[in-house]
Amino acid sequence: MLELFFSAFGAGICIVLMMLLLKDFSHANAARAFFVLIFGAFVSLCHNWLPKELHVYAYMVESGTPAFFWISCRLIFQEGRSLPRIGLIVAIFSIVAPVLRHLITLSLGMTPQWVEFIGREVQQYCEYALIIMGIFALLRGREDDMVESRRRLRWAIMGAAGLSLGWSIFSFNLNFGSDASRIFAIDLSLLVIIWFLVKGRSDIWGGIKLHKNVFENGNLIADQERAKLVNSAVLDAENTLIEQESNEASGPIPSAEQASLLMRESETLIRVKAIMLEGFYRRENLTLKDLSDALEVPEYKVRATINKELGYRNFNEFINEYRIKEAAKRLREEPETPISNIALDVGYRTLSSFNRAFRKEKDTTPTAFREGY
Repeated sequence: MLELFFSAFGAGICIVLMMLLLKDFSHANAARAFFVLIFGAFVSLCHNWLPKELHVYAYMVESGTPAFFWISCRLIFQEGRSLPRIGLIVAIFSIVAPVLRHLITLSLGMTPQWVEFIGREVQQYCEYALIIMGIFALLRGREDDMVESRRRLRWAIMGAAGLSLGWSIFSFNLNFGSDASRIFAIDLSLLVIIWFLVKGRSDIWGGIKLHKNVFENGNLIADQERAKLVNSAVLDAENTLIEQESNEASGPIPSAEQASLLMRESETLIRVKAIMLEGFYRRENLTLKDLSDALEVPEYKVRATINKELGYRNFNEFINEYRIKEAAKRLREEPETPISNIALDVGYRTLSSFNRAFRKEKDTTPTAFREGY
């Protein structure tokens, strides 16, 4: 009776959560993958109450849950990065293997030993690997994540979905623990997840480039003027940058608009822009903590400022815009300077990482960009 109550309770939460995802976030790939993950949890909760002839099909759906856990973690927490080929192969195999095993069994009237080994045992190891890879994706890059709701959700999913999914899969495959314990673990994780999702809402799913271009419409000059009000020590550096960018700027902003912009921007943002204009972004392996320490401003405040006032979802996106801006200028003006030298000068450790960042920002390679001038 207790198991039935837990199953019904969890299934109800799954339905609410799936309706929420369909209603508000169906446009985002991350939300779609998470929808499939929640549907897998729904099927797991209903498994024991389905007709016996449907159990094999329920098992097929449940077998794909670790794959969509990993895919969801990648899309949500490593936004903008493509899914690695090896991970995709493991995920596809994990989903397809039980289906092929069932079809072969139906066609032959029996399950050959090699089919049982590949379709069940190897597939189970793939499930374990996908859960571990999903948790790794949750942990990776946490410090550079600018979206506070998404940072909180990392721990919610890692502590709830990851561990409950791990418990369910490992205990079921290795034949320990009761069905009631697995159902309770899923229910608990669903409650935690829906709480954090409702609080995070659209900040979590991404898919839209929200940040403001810090070099747009001549605002660089206005930024420099604002920086002077905060830190007079960078006055000379700012004047130099004004001269360098004068040909690209669309003209000075009227003083009334400058005053309005100044009132809308926090002191932390002005200081962030000032230190960036000094070339702080050129440091290798630059982290949010490094910036926070240099500004002597708490890390949480710097993170909130870059996310809320500039709209960046990731610290690397923010840094790369400065780096690629300078690199593009040097590619135009210094045709004899090797691209690798420029990449190192602006803060990249390797040419390959520079090429990836440049292509993402400019939609072309550094070589092609230089040849166009």
